[in-house]
Amino acid sequence: MKSNERTPLLSEKCVQTCTSVSEDEPKSENIETQTSEGRSAWLVVAASFLCICVLDGTMYSFGCFLDPLMAEMKQSRGTISSVGSLQVALSAFVAPLAAWLVDKKGARPVCFAGAITATFGLLMASFASNLIGVFGGLSLLTGIGFGLMYIPAVVAVADNFTTRRSLALGLSVCGAGAGQVAVAPLLSWLIQSFGWRGALHALAGLTLSCAGFGMVMKQPATQESDVNVDRNTRRESVLSDYEQQRTILTVMLGHKIGDSEYVCVFLLMVLADALSVMALYIPYSYLQPVAQAAGVPPHLSTFLISAIGVGSVSGRLLSGWMSDQPWCHPLYLTRAVVTISCTLPFLLSWVDHFWMFAGLCFLFGFLTGQWIAATSPLLVSLLGIDQLSKGFGLLTFVRGVASLVSPPLAGMLVDLTINSLMALYLSGMLLLLSGAVYSLAVFVFSRRERREITYQNL
Repeated sequence: MKSNERTPLLSEKCVQTCTSVSEDEPKSENIETQTSEGRSAWLVVAASFLCICVLDGTMYSFGCFLDPLMAEMKQSRGTISSVGSLQVALSAFVAPLAAWLVDKKGARPVCFAGAITATFGLLMASFASNLIGVFGGLSLLTGIGFGLMYIPAVVAVADNFTTRRSLALGLSVCGAGAGQVAVAPLLSWLIQSFGWRGALHALAGLTLSCAGFGMVMKQPATQESDVNVDRNTRRESVLSDYEQQRTILTVMLGHKIGDSEYVCVFLLMVLADALSVMALYIPYSYLQPVAQAAGVPPHLSTFLISAIGVGSVSGRLLSGWMSDQPWCHPLYLTRAVVTISCTLPFLLSWVDHFWMFAGLCFLFGFLTGQWIAATSPLLVSLLGIDQLSKGFGLLTFVRGVASLVSPPLAGMLVDLTINSLMALYLSGMLLLLSGAVYSLAVFVFSRRERREITYQNL
C-alpha cells in the first residue's frame, strides 16, 4: 500500500533508491495517518482557525482605533499608526523565538502563553492614560503575544495531518480572512457603543479564549519504528556529504535547513515571498482614497477591504485542496497566482465604478489568499515536516521586515508625486518582480528534480 503524501524530500528519495524498504513501513505510516487525522486533529484545525481569526482580525482592524486614540492622546495620525505597525512587526520578529519554543516545549504551552501575554497587553492599553501605556500594551505585549500564538497555530495543524495536511492548513489560515471580514465591523460597533476602552476589553476577552483554544493543540503521539530510525540514520549520512560545502548556510539557517538539498529554492522562495508581502500591504492603505477619487462613495469604499477578505477565504480553501493533489506542487501554484495577481493593482488604477473595484478586490484576495495558504505546504515539501516550525519562523521574521518597509516607501512615492495611484503601481511592480524570483526558484527546483531522476535511472 502506498502512502498518499505527495512530495518526499530529495534526501529521502536518495535513501529509497539505495536501500529497499520492507512492506511493514508503509503499513505503519498508514496507521499513523489514520490515527492522526481523526476528530481530535480536526479540533486542532478549528482551534487554529479561531486563534488566527482573532489575532489577524485584530491586527487588520487597528484602523478602527485611529480616530478615537488620536482624540484621546492628542497625537498625529502618523504617531498612532505606528502603534499598529509596531504590533505587526513585533508579532513577526518574535516568530523565530516562537518556532524554537514550539520545537522545545510543543505548540500547546506556547500558544497558551501567547494568548495570556496578548490579553494582558490589551487590558494594559485599555487603562492607559498616555502614549507610553498604549505602545507598551498594544504594540509590545500584544504584538509579542500574537507572535507566540501564530506559529504554534500553524505548526500544530501540520503535525496532526499527513495525507490532507495542505487542506487542513488551508482551512486554518482561512481564519485570517474571516477575521478581516468579521472583526472590523464588530470593533466599529463596540467603539461606537462602549468607546475604545470598552472595545479593547472585549478584544481582551476574545484573546483570552484563545488560551483555551491553545490547550486543544495537542502534539500527536508518534512511535518511530526501527525501519524509520535506520532511515533517519542513513539520511543524515547522505546529508553529511554536503556539510562542509554549506558552512555559512548552516550557521545562518541551522544545520538541517542549511544542509537541505532544497536550501537554494528555500532562499529564493523567502526573497520572492518578501516582495509579495511588500506588495500585499500597500492596497490596504491606499485602495479607499483611490476608489473615492474615482467617484466611489465613501460608505461603499469601506466594503472593498471586506471584498479582499472574502476572496482571500475562497482562495485559501482552493489552495489547500489543490496543494494536496499529486498534480499540483505548491511552488508552481504560488508562481502562477503571484504572477497573475501583478496585473490587478494596475487595473485598480484604471476602473471607475464600485462593482469594478469590488470584483478586482475579490480577485486580488482570491489570488493572494492562494499564495498565503500554499506557504506551509511548500515549506513542508522543501524542508520536511520536522523543520516547518523553524522555516516558518524565519519566513515570518522576513515578512515582518517587508511589512515595515513597503508602507513608508509607498508613502514617499505618493508624497513626491502627489498621486495615490503611484502606490498601486509600486504594488504591481513588486508582485511582478516576485513572480520573476518565483520563476527562478521553479527553474532551480526543476533542475534538481531532473538530476534526481537521472540519478535514479543509473
